[in-house]
Amino acid sequence: MIDCLSNPSWISPQIDFLLFLQNIRVGTWEIFDRFFLMITVFGEFWLPTLICAVVYWCFDFRSGVYMFTLNCFNMFLTHLFKMLACVYRPWVLDNRIHPSELAVPFAKGYSFPSGHSATSSSVLGGLAFILRKHKIWCISLVLLVLLIGFSRLWLGVHTPQDVVVGLTIGFSLVFAGNLILKWADENENRYLYLMGVINVLALLALIYTTYFGTYRMDYVSGELLVNPQKLKYVTIIVYAYSLGLFNGCCLCKRFFPFNPQEVSVKRRIIRGIIGGVGIILLHKFIFEYIFMNVIDLKLASLLLFAVGISITLIYPLIFTKLKI
Repeated sequence: MIDCLSNPSWISPQIDFLLFLQNIRVGTWEIFDRFFLMITVFGEFWLPTLICAVVYWCFDFRSGVYMFTLNCFNMFLTHLFKMLACVYRPWVLDNRIHPSELAVPFAKGYSFPSGHSATSSSVLGGLAFILRKHKIWCISLVLLVLLIGFSRLWLGVHTPQDVVVGLTIGFSLVFAGNLILKWADENENRYLYLMGVINVLALLALIYTTYFGTYRMDYVSGELLVNPQKLKYVTIIVYAYSLGLFNGCCLCKRFFPFNPQEVSVKRRIIRGIIGGVGIILLHKFIFEYIFMNVIDLKLASLLLFAVGISITLIYPLIFTKLKI
C-alpha cells in the first residue's frame, strides 16, 4: 500500500472482495476480460449519447428529451462528486489490486463514483422506464445496467462503493428527471426556466471546482498520482458539452418541436444513420484529440458546446427543414 495514503477501515472489505474477483479472473486466465470490457462500453462517453440521440431523432421526441436530460444531469453530478471526493483507484488504495490491463487506459482520474455505472443506470435505466410496460425489455435493460456495474468490479477499476453510488445516482435521476419534466410539460415556458436554473447551477459548480476546491497531491516515485489541473480541464469541457446537449433540448422543445412518428420509417432510418455516423466521428476524432492534446480550454469548451447543441438542436432543424 502506498505510504502517503491512509484508508478508512470500511475500505478493507471492499478490497477483499476485489481480490476475490481478481483471483477468479486470474484463475480463468482472464478469458472473460474482453467480454466485460465490451459490456462496459455501454457506460462510455459516446454510446449513451448515441442511444439518446436515436430515440430523440427517430422514435419519440419527448422520450429523447427525457433521456438526454438524464444523461446531462448524470454528467454534471458524477464529475462534481469526483472532484469533491478525490478518491483514488483501487490499485492506488492497495497495491495488491492488479486491474485488467485492457481497462486501465479507460480508467483515468478519480474513482468515486463510477461514471460508467452512473451513465448506464441513467440512460439505460431511463430507457427501461420508458419501456416499463414491456416487461422483457425493461428487465433486460436493468440486468444490463447491473452487469455493467459488475464489469467495473471484475476489471478491478472500481470499488463496490464506487459502483453502488454510481448506480444510485443514475436510478435516482430516472425518477427525479421524470418528475422534473412532468412539471416542465405543464407550461411550455418552463423549459426555459429549467434551462436557466441548470445553467446557473452548472456555472456555480464549475466556479467551485475551479477556484475553491481542494485536491489531493500525492506522489509516488516522484510522479503525481492524479493531476487535479487536468481533471479540472476535463470537468469544464464535459460541462460545456452537457450544457450544449441540454440547452439544445430545451430550446428545441420550446421553439422547434418535431414528431418523428410523422415521417416514414425510411426517413427515420436515414436520419438515424447520418446522425449516428456523425456522433461516432465527432467523438472519435474531436473528443480523442481534445483529451489527448489538452488544447486551449476556451476553444475546447466552445467546440464541445457546439457539438452538444448541434446534436440536439442544429441537426433536428436541418433534417426537419430538408425533410430527411
